[in-house]
Amino acid sequence: MIKKILLVVKREYLSRVRKRSFLIMTILAPLLIVLFYGLIFYFVFNRDLGDSMKRIYVSDNSGLFIGKIKNKTNLEFVYGLIADEAEELKFIESEGFYAVLNIPKATYDNVKGVSLVANDQPSITTINYIEKEMEQVIKELKLKQYGIDQTVIKSINKTNVVIKTAKVTSRGIQSSSAGASTAIGYVCAILIYLFIFLYGVQVMRGVIEEKSNRIIEVIISSLKPFELMMGKITGIALVGLTQFVIWILIIFALGSAVSGVVLSSMNLPTEIGPAMQATSTENEFSNTLQALAGFNYTMIITMFIFYFISGYLFYGSLFAAIGSAVDNETDTQQFMLPITLPLVFAFVLAQSVVTSNPSGDLAFWLSIIPFTSPVVMMVRIPFGVPFWEVFVSMAAMIVGFIFTVWLAGRIYRVGILMYGKKPTYKELGKWLFYKE
Repeated sequence: MIKKILLVVKREYLSRVRKRSFLIMTILAPLLIVLFYGLIFYFVFNRDLGDSMKRIYVSDNSGLFIGKIKNKTNLEFVYGLIADEAEELKFIESEGFYAVLNIPKATYDNVKGVSLVANDQPSITTINYIEKEMEQVIKELKLKQYGIDQTVIKSINKTNVVIKTAKVTSRGIQSSSAGASTAIGYVCAILIYLFIFLYGVQVMRGVIEEKSNRIIEVIISSLKPFELMMGKITGIALVGLTQFVIWILIIFALGSAVSGVVLSSMNLPTEIGPAMQATSTENEFSNTLQALAGFNYTMIITMFIFYFISGYLFYGSLFAAIGSAVDNETDTQQFMLPITLPLVFAFVLAQSVVTSNPSGDLAFWLSIIPFTSPVVMMVRIPFGVPFWEVFVSMAAMIVGFIFTVWLAGRIYRVGILMYGKKPTYKELGKWLFYKE
């Protein structure tokens, strides 16, 4: 039995790894991901890129803001007075102004009725900028009225308290960081989430393809359905693990190269005198680096591999059962939702409830239930989880995927040879009790 399963594993593994598409995507995927997120961050920090200059005429009847609203890259403010709406339209249509900002007569204690008339709907960024600038002017006027020095206020506003966290571990007290723990856990969880979906669907499609081409009838003459299912699931799991390892190596190499370029471009002082004090940002960055150095990466990687494989086996067998029960992908929709919903549920809760309270009762039970534990436990691991909880979760996961493999095998052995009929949940239940 084992020998036959290994033959199927070898076939599934080599047939996919040797494909040109596998090699191309394995190398290009990390590069595309880095490029994709790089472009996102670039455009987030350069929101005004490609935006034309907008001239705004400020009709300031209060006299409080003349010359005080600062220009920016894509906004220029010109000051004056406008008598009525007709003149307002003239400025927008004939004088080439983008908009007219009307400020009524008012004191700094009561500025109301400000309006912005433009030739199109102003963006939220433009409105927020003007509001912030006007608020700053009013604040400065109020400070001046009460005789308060602005430098004192700026000094007070710069006050920042940074709490350096630490946790008690088996190796003693070690530095920790909630942000670093959340980031590591979230990355591991999303990788498992994506891989289960990606390769689980591959198992399902492979089964449907072999079934529709009637190749399965030839294969079944030499193999038992359970041997074929286990070989197919395991082979594709090894393909995913291979691809993941290559991605990690590429990302590590890219990260090292990028870090070197960034650090070499920074003018860091060679000596720091005793008079120099680290800013709150530098302290926070230092704390994060210390926390990153203190993580038990052996534990994290080991747990990732375990939950990656066990989670895939748990869901992959169910995907294989779905593939065997239907004749085409269109018919899979009625069975996909009950299987994928717990995984989506776990991923959503992992981003909110679990990260906010990783030691809570809900987080504990979600990390024990096999349907949700691959995602939730990986979010909790960087925060520190008692060994007994990890052991219980792993034991439940092993029992869970053994049960789903058995359950899927019962459906697979019947459904793999069924053609031309759309099965119902009731029929799937009957298949479980058919004799060999």
